[in-house]
Formats: sequence, structure tokens, C-alpha cells
Amino acid sequence: MNERAKAEFMKIWTERVQRDYADAMLEWLERETDFFEAPASTKHHGAHPGGLVEHSLNVYRRLRNIVCMETYGEITSGLLAESVEETVAILGLLHDVCKVGVYHIETGRRKNPDTQRWEDYQHYVFRDPLPLGHGEKSLYLIQRHMDLEPEEALAIRWHMGAYDISSTGARSLDAAMAATPWVWRLQQADMCAAWVDEREAEKE
Repeated sequence: MNERAKAEFMKIWTERVQRDYADAMLEWLERETDFFEAPASTKHHGAHPGGLVEHSLNVYRRLRNIVCMETYGEITSGLLAESVEETVAILGLLHDVCKVGVYHIETGRRKNPDTQRWEDYQHYVFRDPLPLGHGEKSLYLIQRHMDLEPEEALAIRWHMGAYDISSTGARSLDAAMAATPWVWRLQQADMCAAWVDEREAEKE
């Protein structure tokens, strides 16, 4: 577990999210899920213990920067309106809550390319006990504990953007993007976090 990332998550959540049952949401994440220990994927971005909370924080920071640029014309640490800060925190920190309880460590064997010897290694495999879909499952899990505003629900449901494989098709995604800018804001923040921030971190 990345204790620094967990502490940052808790600080942002308790300071920014004030709506009813926010404490119940946080308690569920901390006590009943592996959110703070889980990876963000099996082999792509954040494929290590604590990768999910790190990715969530990266998306939060990217999303906040996007909104600050729209509001102030520059990235700034200045506060946004309370309701906007709350929405940024909820979307950034919870959009991938669907990933709790789905990554499992298994041991396999592979040939070491340097020694040409077979070696045991540990890796993550994906097994979802509740295959509702990606954004759909995040919505379901969040709303079991805390209410979302309609624009927040749309943004989380469609945060995969063009990568969404739902059979509802592009028309629903287009309609969601037309309904609220939070949809494309979250998509952009998620892509920047996964393809820029986390790839750069892996190089270090």
C-alpha cells in the first residue's frame, strides 16, 4: 500500500466532499474493499500494489487543472467554488471504484530472457465477480453508499469515452457529452493520467 497516496486521498475527500453519506462511502472503501492496495490494471498503467489510488489521485489533479484552466485561464492552486471542488473530488477519486476486488495475484512460470531458465513469478489476473460493465459498475457501487448529481453520474458512466464497448453505441455517449462538460473533462483527465503521468512515473 502507498501510505502517502492513501493519506492524500483521505485529506482531499474529507476536505472537499461534504454531501450526505460521504463518510459512509469512505468507510466502505477503507474497511470493506482493497481500494487502497489494488492495482489500476493487470499490466498497463498502475499495475502494482496501490496503483488504483495513485491513478485516482492523478485523475483528480488532472481534472482540477482542466477546470482551473477554464475558470482562471491558467493552472492555479486557488480554490474553486465549493460545489465544483466537490464534483472534481468525487469524479477524480471514484471514477474507477469498479476495480475493487477484481485483481488477484497468481503465480506463473516464464523463461528468463537473460538466463534462459524457467522462473516462478507473480502477476495480477482479472476476475470480476460483478460484471456490470465499467462505468455502470462504478455508478452502482457509489450509489449504494452516496448519492451523485446527474452530471456526475453521466461523467462516471461514460468516462471510458471511445474505449467504452457498451452496446448502447456512440449516440448515448454523444448525448452525454452534449448534456454536460463533466463527461469530456473526466475522459480527458483519465487519458492524461494513464498515458502521460503514469507512463512518466514508470520511467523514473
